[in-house]
Order: sequence, then C-alpha cells, then structure tokens
Amino acid sequence: MTFGELLERHEREIFAYALRLTGSRADADDLYQETFLAAFRGWPPPRAGNERAWLYKIATNKAIDRVRRARRIVPLDDLRLAAPERDGVTLSDLATAVRALPTGQRAAFVLRKVEGRSYAEVADTLGCSEEAARSRVAEAMKKVKEAVR
Repeated sequence: MTFGELLERHEREIFAYALRLTGSRADADDLYQETFLAAFRGWPPPRAGNERAWLYKIATNKAIDRVRRARRIVPLDDLRLAAPERDGVTLSDLATAVRALPTGQRAAFVLRKVEGRSYAEVADTLGCSEEAARSRVAEAMKKVKEAVR
C-alpha cells in the first residue's frame, strides 16, 4: 500500500474521528492534518496490515498533545450520540458529561461507544491492553451515567 492509498482509504473516517474528539471543524482540520503529516513522516507503519489502527493512534496522541499544550478540555459540542432524548437527558447533557472525562477515557469512550470500534481496536489505538481499554470505557460510562443523573 502506498501513502496515497492510505490517505484515500482512511481520510474520511479519521476526519470524522478528529471532529468527534475536538468538537470543532477548524480544530478537526488541524488535527486531521497533523495526523496525516505525522503518518507521512513515520511511513511506513510499524505493522503492515494495521494501518487504520496506526492512524487512530496517531490522531489520539495528537489530540492528547493538543490538550496538554492548551491545558484545557477539548470541546465536544457537536457530539452526536446514538441515543434518543429520554428521562430528561438531552444530547447536550451527554456531550457535557463526555467533555468532562479525562482525555484517555474520552478517547476510549468515543472509539467504542460513538465509533463502534472493538475493544481490540480501542486497545491498539490507545497503545494499551484490551483489559485497560475495557476499564477505560467502563469508567467513562460510569462517569457519564453519574453526570446525567
């Protein structure tokens, strides 16, 4: 696979992921560009056949770096969760709860619950064990549920 093929194959989903992480089109554009620039510089990926997870890991790390530099929480105002409003809980309430999560838990939550990725993909993307990925998602779910009560 060439870098151009990698870009064509994954650009849309990486941009969508960046948008979910940042909540802003401008920030997502920046994160998307930083991700593919880092991927280009690091080409070829460390493991052939796992390019998608490699890109998600780069995007996640770039998002975490941006948060650390800015020393603020990444906004997720445009977060769209596949959950109807019920029991007085709105999408805005959910977005606020997700926004308050620590960055690692937020990334795990978005990958698993919003993107629908497997725990193996979440673990590979975040550079942790599958058990740690499950733990991060579970802890994030617990915090989100507590926040929207």
